[in-house]
Amino acid sequence: MTTPTGETDGAGVGPNWVGARAMAGGKGYVSGTLGQVHYREVGSRGRVPFLLIHQTPIGFAQFVDVQPELALAGRCSIAVDNPGYGFSDPLTRPVTIAELADHLDSACARLQLPHVIVVGHHTGAAIAAAFAARHPSRTAGLVMHGTPLYDARERAERLARPPANLVLSEDGSHLASIFRAVGQHAGIDAQTLTSVTWATLGTYLAGASSPVYTAVFSNDMTSDIEAVKAPTLILTDRGDVLHAADRRVKEMRPDFELREFSTGGSFALMREPRRWARELLAFADARGL
Repeated sequence: MTTPTGETDGAGVGPNWVGARAMAGGKGYVSGTLGQVHYREVGSRGRVPFLLIHQTPIGFAQFVDVQPELALAGRCSIAVDNPGYGFSDPLTRPVTIAELADHLDSACARLQLPHVIVVGHHTGAAIAAAFAARHPSRTAGLVMHGTPLYDARERAERLARPPANLVLSEDGSHLASIFRAVGQHAGIDAQTLTSVTWATLGTYLAGASSPVYTAVFSNDMTSDIEAVKAPTLILTDRGDVLHAADRRVKEMRPDFELREFSTGGSFALMREPRRWARELLAFADARGL
């Protein structure tokens, strides 16, 4: 399969905008149960590949600096766009997290991936847990970074929040408005400028209606977490809104490994993609995957 070319610095971290050319090579489409999946595969297949599932609303661009690092270590990774995000087909009806997981499993079958280490961040972690619970024979390992294990009150509060205002304005200030909103959540500084820009673009590509967003906040992860059989790593950030939820998951499943990735928030993995890739590699190597 394709291998990365060029420098990775600046594609997702810092103030230097590289754009789509940072993701040259490896892109394709495969059909799943919910429509076409847009993906990027980087690195040569050999050992068990990583299936990377992004946080809403960034899309597979979240892993722009991660995939080359995994490839340099001799590992293959497949980063996917969830339905309605990036360039995957949009959803035409409400869906469940279970359906999203089955959708990715069908895509893995078409990509001839008998085993994967499924890795999810925030929204992606909910899908990854359902994938591991529902498709244990394909799941060699599971990594969740920020697990949205919400109780009923938290889910109701999240669902009640108004959607982002995507009304266009002639002076382009609609882009600045979303950029500021994402930046307030992520912690805006010189290091996060490109990541926040990717998230802003992802918001507009997704549009005003997001069945995936509704699915994740309608989903109780408890049964999926209880059903996981694969070796599992939880990465957490002390300043992330899901830090307490990560700790609850560890209490539910003492056999899961819990590691603090940073003291920051939800954009920590994009701030330090090389170190994040090393966490995935260490997890896989320690378990012979």
